[in-house]
Amino acid sequence: MNRLAILTLLALAACGREQAASDIKLSNGWARETVDGQNAAAVYVTIVNNGAGADRLAGVSSDAAKHAMLHSTSTDNGVMRMRHLPDGLAIPSKAAVELSPGRTHIMLTGLKQPLHRGQTLSVRFDFERSEDQLFDVKVLDPASAGLQGAR
Repeated sequence: MNRLAILTLLALAACGREQAASDIKLSNGWARETVDGQNAAAVYVTIVNNGAGADRLAGVSSDAAKHAMLHSTSTDNGVMRMRHLPDGLAIPSKAAVELSPGRTHIMLTGLKQPLHRGQTLSVRFDFERSEDQLFDVKVLDPASAGLQGAR
């Protein structure tokens, strides 16, 4: 393949990614305050895909923790189980995906310090098609945090 063809393909790939950049909107991000010694926390957010094509949340990360992973929660015979979603999370076209307590969420492990109400926590969202985004989530006190999913 000649140099012009390669440059054209690279430009087209970049344009497709830029067009999709504004298709994904993040909102309602929050996490519960933790107590001293607690080294894990869950993060919740609403992801809206306004684009014509489906996308996938391929991964997440945060400087606040050693590890960040997408998890789903299910209940089987009264036992709640969490499982890692190594293939990411599908974000259908023209749809909203809500990460919420007792369902899909971002699990932070190895917290570098406790999360205190009123602070914000930056989380990086890596998408397959859309531009990656850094999004700040609010840390709420545990009593009011459960109400956040109802909004």
